This record gives sequence, C-alpha cells and structure tokens, in this order.
Amino acid sequence: MITERTADFLIAFLDKYNRHFEDLADFLEKKQNKILLDDLKWLEEALVEEQSLIMQGNSLEERRLELFEKAGLKGKKFSELPEYFPKGYEGTLRLHHERLNKSVARIKKLTDTAADIVERKLKVQAKLLGVSDFTGIGAYSEDARIIKGKGGDNDIIGSV
Repeated sequence: MITERTADFLIAFLDKYNRHFEDLADFLEKKQNKILLDDLKWLEEALVEEQSLIMQGNSLEERRLELFEKAGLKGKKFSELPEYFPKGYEGTLRLHHERLNKSVARIKKLTDTAADIVERKLKVQAKLLGVSDFTGIGAYSEDARIIKGKGGDNDIIGSV
C-alpha cells in the first residue's frame, strides 16, 4: 500500500500524462483535417510539433515507469492500481484509466484513418499519372526511370 502523499503525487502525474495524450489526439485530429484539405504547407510545418509531441510522450512514459517502480507498482496494470492506493482513490483512478483508454483509442483511430486517407490520395495521384503504383514524387521506378503509362519504349517521357 502506498502513502496518501505518494498517491496524490501519482494522481497529479497521471493527470499530466493524460493531458498530453489528449493533446496528441487533438493534434492528430487537426492533422487529419489538414490531410483532407491537402494543406501540405501546414503538414510540413507541423512535423516539428508532431515530433515534439511524440518525444514528450516517450519521456512521460519513461517517467511513469520510473515513478511506478519507485512506488512499488512496477508492471502493474492501470486496473490493478486501486488495490495499492489508499481508500478513496478508486474513483479518481477509474477516471484516469477511462481518460487514457479514450485517448489511446482516439489516437489509434485517427492514425489509422489518416494513413488510409493518404494511401487513397496517393492511389488517385497514381491513377492520374497513369501508373499502377505510386513510387514517390515524380513517379520514379526503382531503377530511376520515370514511369508513365505501361512502360517500355513507348513511354511518353522515357527513362532518365
């Protein structure tokens, strides 16, 4: 059983931890909207912010593991925490657990949806270029030929 002081400290940390993942989910929702709008300038400029959010999340997770270990909670699942906390913390822990589950589910859904949107947009671009696979900007093949149509000697552009 941990002390009330430790419990309060961990609850404050869990609030910060949850706020971070809620902020990350908000950012990913905004990113998804910018993908839909083809706002490439915003997407390019937002890379630094996204990398920062990811690094902050990694840092918070390292800190969580460290704090849980120091509190004797190493390897404990969120659902197991109430049995190690003083009485009266069950409701707060449940709310933090629900917040985290909601954020993680939202992040996963937004990430999957954004990846699907990008893949569909790339397929449309490939179709517009008349290629079966979109291999990158400019539609180059692996052997550095510009792909147009079915390939071969009848290429409109030919090889580089």
